[in-house]
Amino acid sequence: MKSPLGPLAPLGGERFQRIANVLYLGEVPSTNDVGRALVERMVAEETDILPTCIVAGRQTAGKGRSGRSWAAAGPGAVAVSLVTPWPEGPERIHVPVATGISLARSLSRAFGIELRLKWPNDLLAGGRKVAGILVEGRSLPEGAGNVVIGIGLNVAASRADLDALDLPGATSLELEGAVPAALEADAPLLAVLSAFDAFLGEEPFDLPSSFAGVTVHRPGDLLEVRDGDRVVSGRYAGLEGRPSGWRPRRASPS
Repeated sequence: MKSPLGPLAPLGGERFQRIANVLYLGEVPSTNDVGRALVERMVAEETDILPTCIVAGRQTAGKGRSGRSWAAAGPGAVAVSLVTPWPEGPERIHVPVATGISLARSLSRAFGIELRLKWPNDLLAGGRKVAGILVEGRSLPEGAGNVVIGIGLNVAASRADLDALDLPGATSLELEGAVPAALEADAPLLAVLSAFDAFLGEEPFDLPSSFAGVTVHRPGDLLEVRDGDRVVSGRYAGLEGRPSGWRPRRASPS
């Protein structure tokens, strides 16, 4: 039977080990908003959510942290959100940084360029932002919960595209010399979906050493973290974490 998604080969033909569903929408304001609405619907219906990716052909009002906006620029920009069960207990607070570490590793391999993680949610290439990550959780009274992990990735934006959006600190995979074959057709989207799929099956890893391996920060760097109108400044001295490391909670189709 022919896929209703037509020529979108990764969505129409590719199957993943852990992602149970891929929902493609031609245009949405924000894939994370769609993911959160899906979570609320499933919670109201008391239905378990299997790992689901929401893909937007075009995202018109992408979201960043603390209510800021995120604009994925130029042709081929990728906007994907993963909806998945949220690990219970103190490991929840590690999800944002663990996500960033995992995506930095996977996407560096996929595109043949070094992507570095800027705390807490930016992926940089050549010192400029090529992708933004947003993690939003929804806890339930009995302790379980769900999390929505969104990424917006600039693929083929030109310098003119980025300057037109007043994004002097942004870049794209193409500008940074990514492997040309990795930028063709749906290859960037497939790379992101595959990275999320790998993330769901990640073996436990040590957060401090893993973060040190991908971060753009060096000891002594001045950092500012903004939370709404509040700004906290300090010097980077490394990341502390539990010795046992972190692993995502896995969910399998029943």
